[in-house]
Formats: sequence, structure tokens, C-alpha cells
Amino acid sequence: MHRGVPTVLAAGMLMLCGCTNKGPMEAVMDQRALIPRPTQVESVPGSFTISGDTIIFASDDASVRTTAAMLSGWISDAKGPALMIKSYQGARRQGAIHLALEAPGSGINAESYSLRIGPDEVFLGAPSPEGVFRGAQTLRQMILAGPGGPGNKTVRLPGIVIRDAPRFPWRGLNLDCSRHFYPKDFIKRCLDLLALYKMNVFHWHLTDDQGWRLEIKKYPRLAQVSAFRKEGGADYGGLYTRDDVREIVEYARERFITVVPEIEMPGHCQAVLAAYPELSCTGGPFKVSARWGIHRDVFCAGSEDTFRFLGDVLAEVAAMFPGKYIHIGGDECPKFRWKACPRCQARMKELGLRDEKELQSWFITRAESMLAAHGRRLIGWDEILEGGLPESATVQSWRGVQGAVEAVKQGRRAIVSPTSHTYFDYGLAITSLETVYSFEPIPPGIPEDRRGLILGSEANMWSEYATVDNVEEKLFPRMLALSETLWSRPEGRDYDEFHGRLQTHYGILDARGVRYGAEREPGILKAWYFMRDLRTLFGMIADDPGIAWHTMKLYLGMKGDD
Repeated sequence: MHRGVPTVLAAGMLMLCGCTNKGPMEAVMDQRALIPRPTQVESVPGSFTISGDTIIFASDDASVRTTAAMLSGWISDAKGPALMIKSYQGARRQGAIHLALEAPGSGINAESYSLRIGPDEVFLGAPSPEGVFRGAQTLRQMILAGPGGPGNKTVRLPGIVIRDAPRFPWRGLNLDCSRHFYPKDFIKRCLDLLALYKMNVFHWHLTDDQGWRLEIKKYPRLAQVSAFRKEGGADYGGLYTRDDVREIVEYARERFITVVPEIEMPGHCQAVLAAYPELSCTGGPFKVSARWGIHRDVFCAGSEDTFRFLGDVLAEVAAMFPGKYIHIGGDECPKFRWKACPRCQARMKELGLRDEKELQSWFITRAESMLAAHGRRLIGWDEILEGGLPESATVQSWRGVQGAVEAVKQGRRAIVSPTSHTYFDYGLAITSLETVYSFEPIPPGIPEDRRGLILGSEANMWSEYATVDNVEEKLFPRMLALSETLWSRPEGRDYDEFHGRLQTHYGILDARGVRYGAEREPGILKAWYFMRDLRTLFGMIADDPGIAWHTMKLYLGMKGDD
């Protein structure tokens, strides 16, 4: 999804509306100021002090033991003692921390947990290792917000009873690593912060017109050519090797985060065509694009070479990523080339397709079959609804919420991540912290019996204007607001109350060196975003007027052929 030009439309309407910049107040640490807000919280008398004699008793499950080791590390990082870890066999010990797997009841959410902290013990129980880990993040926040602030020498936990479970099963971040490349260690840092705030999906946007970021053994030119573009006369780019992917996937797995790779098709593929021009309708030549926006050249739907390439690539992707979902994009695919391509037109005639939208639907269906052969499910942006869709596909709605509504009406799963609330590349003058917090993932008009088809949402961090130096200020603190809208029940949601709890978390983020941004910006900055994106549009007009008009029609919601 692009992600500059829509700002032109929004900013052009709103640029005259002013607002006051509102940054964080001085941090006042409160160990009960948890984000996201738990389902039930009750303060109880007393506190638990962690000493050198404290032992962590953990159930005999490899993942629970890993969580116990992490918890010990968090305590040590807070200048507390290094704790011994022993096997929990059901007998609770005074003065100990217990991480226990409990028998799951009927209909119990696997991520649910209960936590009791009293003077004599800490008991964290859950029906699954994942629930234990989520509860451990609650403990971690309390440790980081301990008396004296993060990094204090006394680790004391307040008396509290918590019962908690998430509202939605899909709580994610989509990070675009094509427009700008983020190093492996930065990705792991993001994963750790996602875990701290109980997010559980990392949607990894690995390919686009401006760069291909994934090592594919069968196609070495993707690494040699597609991973780099010319910027200011120099090469810009990067690649994640198979070892990098293995390390990141394992790091995420330990934190119960699913990594969902995105391999764009049939559009947003100019970086691929620069290396393998025979996969296009025209034969090229092409360069890896250094321009933002939509591009005219796409995979040729009439060539079997295209599907051999994609089949090979998806086989390697499925081998690297064990999660059940693979995202194939499917968005912003102009049909100019298909209309003029003899092979595409012959394919349409052969299949009895009425138009190029149905050709795209057929293309997506073939991709779905490739993924199904590897036991994977397809996710695509809401354009995949046009022309028909495989029954098993999940729709990610970005152009408002109507795509999700339509998908659910058809009995399909949907992820709701509209530009209005979840596009974190947008400036804070357009999408403020309060705007994000006001987001309701279930659109109006969804019947009660179909609300379970709404999986959740993601923050979309498109990176045209987000480098490793400034991306954190775009993500935070807005990510904390989104985490609460996806985890916590909507009843009693109050921005001012959330904002009060947030002050503690500024201290936590400070201690972790997170370069978070403001909560909002002066309204006049909308004019600056308007001018920036207008320059992008003018560049598109100069490069390809037809694509510029296609782009404007797309974002204005106009119908008609490309």
C-alpha cells in the first residue's frame, strides 16, 4: 500500500485545522500502570520483595523454562539478583515465584493468564506456555517500573491480583523493509518491544518496487541486483540471509510472535523485474526503482515462467517461515501492461475471463494453490476481493474498513488496518496518539455471529520516509495505544486514564533507549506533509502520467479502467 499520496488527500482537507503539541509529562512511575490494561485488576495489601534467596519454579515445558530464564534476566537487568530456576511440580513454595501450566478449561483463551502477587509468593498460572509468557510481560512491566524507576537496585512487586486475556488473536506490526532496510539487530529490538506490549504478529514486508530483501537460493540475482538501488549515485539496500531469517524467526518464536512474510504480487515487483525482466509483459529493461508510488510494470499473468518463478520462491519462503500465513500483497496492481500484452489477453480468452480484474483474481487463486501445497494460507490486501477470491484467503483491509465488511459477509477472515488509524508512516498531525487510541477494529454493520472473523489489526509502518534513525519516533508511543485497543475490552476505555498510565511507560522506554516521538503535532504541519506528498505526486506525473492518474483514482475511490 502506498503510503505517501493518500496523505495528500487527507492533508489537503485538514491542513487548516490546528492542534497543540502535547508531549510526555515528567514520568511518574506506577507499577500498576500496565499497558495494555488487563481485563480484571485488584490491588491487595502488601508487596513481594525479590532477594537472592528467591527461586523461580517453572513447569517442565521448554517454552515455560525459556520464559523463566528471561524473567530472571529482566530481574538482573533491574539490578536485582540472579535467580535460580527449578522445576515446579505443583507444590507452592513460600518466598518463590511460580510459573505454572494449568489445565485449560473449556473455551479458555490460550493467551489468558492469572497473576497473584502477595507478601509470600508470586503465582502466574496459564493454560498454555503462551499465556505464561504474556503474564510474564506483565511482571516485566512491574519490574521495569519498580520503586525509583527503571534500573533501580530494589526489585519489589506490589500486591495485586490480575485475570487477563486478549480481545483479538491478531495484534501486529507491519514493517516495510523494502523502501528502507533495517538491520537484523533492529528487527530483534522491535520484536522485544512488541512482546513487552503483548503484540503477537510481525508482518515482514520484504519485497517491493524499491528493493528485494530475502535470500532465495534458486534465484541469486535477487540478491545481486534486486536488493540494491541507486540513490544519490550510490548503491542503497541490503539483504536478509537465510541465517538472518532463521535467527529472527527463532527470536520471535521464543516471544510467541508469529512472523508473516510478505512477497508482493502481481504488482510492486519492479525490483524483481530488474533482475529477471523476462517475467514482465514487455521484457524490460528495468532498474530497481528509486521513486515512491505505484509502477506500471507487473508480473506477466500470461507467462508460465512467472508462475514457475513464484512457485519456486514461495517454496523457499515456506521452508524459512514456519507460520501458517504468507502475505502476497495483491494491492495497487495497474492493468496497463496486461491490457496490451498478447500473452495476457490470450490467457484471458483461454480461461473465459471478462476483464483484467478477473485475471488478477485467477492470478491470486494460483498463488493460493501454491501456498496450499506447502500447508500455508494466503493473506492479501483488500484489492484481492475484486474479481473473486479463494475461500480460504484472509483479507487485510486498508482502504477504510469496507474491505473487511465485505470479506466477513462472504464468510472470510479479515484484518482491519485502515489508513485512518493504523498507518504510522502518517505524521502525528494526521494520526495522533489519541486518534490511534480511538480505533475500534470491529466495523459497524458486522453481525454479532460473525465478529469472530475479525482477527484483529496491525500498525502499518511504511518506510518511504522512515529510516532506522527516525522510525522509532513514528512507532512509539502510538504502538502502545494500538496494543491496548487490540488486547483490552472496549468497555471503560478512557483516553485520559490511558494517558496517565502512559507516563510510567515513558520512563520504561527511556530506560530501553527508545527514541519515541511526540503524541501529536501542530496542525500546521499538515501543510508540510501536503507539500511533501505533492512533490511525490509531481515526480510520478513526470515519470508516468498514466500511473499518476491511476494513483489518484485509486485514492479518490473512483471506478473505471486503468
